[in-house]
Amino acid sequence: MMRSRPRNLWVVILAGGHGRASVVATSSAQGVCTPKQYCSFNGGPSLLQLTLRRALRLVPRNRIALSVSEPHRRWWEPALWPLRRSGVVVQPSDRGTGLGILLPLLVIARVDPTARFICFPSDHYVENEEVLVESMQQATNAEILNCGKLTLLGISANAMTAGLGYRSPTANDPPVAGICDTGIVAGLVQTLLDMYSKAAPTLLRNLRPVVDEWLDPRVPSAKLISLYAGQPVGDFSRDVLRRQPARLQSATLPPCGWKDVGTPVRLVTTLWALRSQDECGRPPVTEANILHLSLGSASIPAARAMGMQTERLQE
Repeated sequence: MMRSRPRNLWVVILAGGHGRASVVATSSAQGVCTPKQYCSFNGGPSLLQLTLRRALRLVPRNRIALSVSEPHRRWWEPALWPLRRSGVVVQPSDRGTGLGILLPLLVIARVDPTARFICFPSDHYVENEEVLVESMQQATNAEILNCGKLTLLGISANAMTAGLGYRSPTANDPPVAGICDTGIVAGLVQTLLDMYSKAAPTLLRNLRPVVDEWLDPRVPSAKLISLYAGQPVGDFSRDVLRRQPARLQSATLPPCGWKDVGTPVRLVTTLWALRSQDECGRPPVTEANILHLSLGSASIPAARAMGMQTERLQE
């Protein structure tokens, strides 16, 4: 029997990171680095556009909160489809996923204090969207969201590329082979704000009134800029989730071709894999070869030759 999703479900998309680990592979011949979420594979939709399509499978566009950053305005502003004014939440700078998630949560809570949410990154590649979306739909049914815990979606190690740090997403214990955290999390907005109140009480106390006075989330206010300037880079998983494992539960994604392209090796490996689907007879690419292609002067033409392009986001 189908379980209903709540009408006040929101999607939070993280698109503010600069992708420092893959900066070489997404640089142009002129040395301009395009954050990988604004890049497309083989000339198709960009990673961000694919993520937005995924979000629209779950909620209407007026319940999407897209967390971007001011330094990336040249990429997202001209062509981003017209989400409602509060749909695009602009950070003054990239201070990591801790603030990247908290800021849009407070924007949502201001208009919908009882909201539910699912949050996911914009820079991951998925081969089978149907499997991923179905798992997201299951994680956002009302019964699971109302249980008072956050649900973390992981993926089994045998469905992943080697080299990722497999760990149990719900424990402070040493890494456990078998489950990798995908960065997808769902629950009540208030549940996560409660966790921030314990993990980063000063930050939450200082940020909330700034957001309450913020007139246009597309334009960082002077107070927000000042607050960000004094904040260190924080990690949501390390600084918030791992400190409160009792507030978490996990679910495992079926194999869906999910790939984290956060390093040059994994990025170029994914590009080779996509190209090999259309071309026969290509010799196998080893990790050593990929590393050679990903780093140094050979990396830029290699990435361009494999079809990495930037594109405007169109509706």
